[in-house]
Amino acid sequence: MSFLGMWCLVPVRPDTVARYAPELAPVIEAEAALPASTDLLRWWRAGGSTPEAMDRFLELAAPSALDERICTVYEAWEQGYDKSLPHVVASARKAYPASAMAFALGPQRFAHLPGWFGDLLLTPEQVVQTLPAVERAYDWTPQSRHQAELLLTAALHDEGGRDDITALLDGVPPVWRAAANAGHGLLGAQFIP
Repeated sequence: MSFLGMWCLVPVRPDTVARYAPELAPVIEAEAALPASTDLLRWWRAGGSTPEAMDRFLELAAPSALDERICTVYEAWEQGYDKSLPHVVASARKAYPASAMAFALGPQRFAHLPGWFGDLLLTPEQVVQTLPAVERAYDWTPQSRHQAELLLTAALHDEGGRDDITALLDGVPPVWRAAANAGHGLLGAQFIP
């Protein structure tokens, strides 16, 4: 069976965060707090991003919390996105972009990112507070960037295009910085349209 996995990270105005946070933030927090979620993180931290762990990891980190509320997420993006700011959109056939990105980052780098495998809703203050950690997570050397690209390509099952790979490995910090500089929040969701 074929499907299209997507991940979008979009700066949104503060009033949009305030309006949608009561509905969306608790479901992200609840997903991250599930025993299965904490077990996944414990298992991944112990073994790391190895080829043997890839398929199991990607299955367990599949879209969930915001995928079930994607109509609400679309509405928030539509109402709150400032089109003058950059955003990240990545898609892949038969793959989950945010989960693949997490796998490529590895558990140590991924630990710096808020939310749950691409699902996040942050206030402007949280965007500013988390920016240094996000920049550290994506602080590549040529060798670490190459290794991450190999892992990401494998996790996307060779279905991610060059633009998607670049967006996932290099596009997040610029979007985060733009949101911080504009005094905006961030809404990210991994989903199957």
